[in-house]
Amino acid sequence: MNELETYARSWGATAVPFGPMSEMQWVQIPSQERALSLLNQTAALRGVMLLSGGNGMGKSTLVGRWVRQLENRLYTPVNLTQATLSSSGLLASLARSLGKRASFRRERNLDELSAYLSEHERQTLVIVLDDAQNCTHSTLEELRLLLGLNLPSQPTFALVLIGDEYLLGQLQLRNHRALCSRLGAHHLLNPWTFEEIQTYLKTGLEAVGINRSRVFDAAAVDLLVRATAGVPRSVCLLARAAWLEAARAETKEISAQTMQQAMEQVPGLTGLARHSS
Repeated sequence: MNELETYARSWGATAVPFGPMSEMQWVQIPSQERALSLLNQTAALRGVMLLSGGNGMGKSTLVGRWVRQLENRLYTPVNLTQATLSSSGLLASLARSLGKRASFRRERNLDELSAYLSEHERQTLVIVLDDAQNCTHSTLEELRLLLGLNLPSQPTFALVLIGDEYLLGQLQLRNHRALCSRLGAHHLLNPWTFEEIQTYLKTGLEAVGINRSRVFDAAAVDLLVRATAGVPRSVCLLARAAWLEAARAETKEISAQTMQQAMEQVPGLTGLARHSS
């Protein structure tokens, strides 16, 4: 038995709490539910949507969960996570993802994509482009041109752009205005509120079988909220670090002192300064 398993067993837990968000740990946050509604709308209408937010806001996690729940009979999702792809590389990657023969020649890739769309008229292709703020103008322009491939009577696919909170402003600039004009929806993910963080802590503990009413004391929760500024990724990392500190100390409660010790282990906190002795 390794050290982490020993800690979990000492707490009566089935696993280390506050790991990557599983379906059991998913928290119903109104902002995320609104984003999911807009994503469904975008797919159904073959529209273009921008989901934005700062680092650690859970954009990729949210869209990944949504993609996994799409009906395979109706939708074919393609996730493009390499934002450094050139425009020609983008087309080749799309063709390859759809089971077509990729080529170094743009016109050949366009032919393959056109053939795929003709063969799957009853399905909706959903293209998800992550870290879109890192894409070159030519890559984004290639995607825009693809939306009108073969001058269809309706858009050829749904497009979801995922990017940082500055991406909308970037798209509103003159050289991206044609793509920006196609945006049918935009949603900005905001930091979690105090109540939402409390819900996450409770859900994360219950997901691994820890059902005690008092694990984090009030001062520890207050420290966590201020240290993370409500950024979901930071909340997860700091909550897990605090649990590990408590487990090492063989205590079943997480105090403010334990939280301060955990803060020293998580360098990316955006809220208050970490405790220094």
